[in-house]
Amino acid sequence: MKARPLALAAVSAVLALSVSACGSDDDGGPRTAPETELSATPQAQAPAPGADAKVIKVTVKGDTVSPAAEKVEVKKDQPIVFQIDADVAGELHVHSSPAQSVQYPAGTSQVQVTIDQPGVVEAEIEQLGKLVVQLEVR
Repeated sequence: MKARPLALAAVSAVLALSVSACGSDDDGGPRTAPETELSATPQAQAPAPGADAKVIKVTVKGDTVSPAAEKVEVKKDQPIVFQIDADVAGELHVHSSPAQSVQYPAGTSQVQVTIDQPGVVEAEIEQLGKLVVQLEVR
């Protein structure tokens, strides 16, 4: 199975480039963590989520998103797998610290994120401005 190592290499390269591309325009203002950009893996190539993962199935059809503003409890550092079925490509934005931005293709795909700080974290479909879930991280 060469697809999984290639997909992991591609995600690693994107993460490395996004981190190395961050410059310093130190204006003395408050510092915020840079946004992490991730790419969703096509469902056929994605590994099965681990037993400890919280799986959230997301459907995007036109301007309708499901689930819609659902509250979901997760544990700190628990893998969260978004399984996305979308009619057009888009972006899932996770308002964590640092923020995580996931580009997903049309069709089915999945992406895994973790959140290492307790609190409430919102995930939305960026281009539609639609709240998908509120993750209650404990």
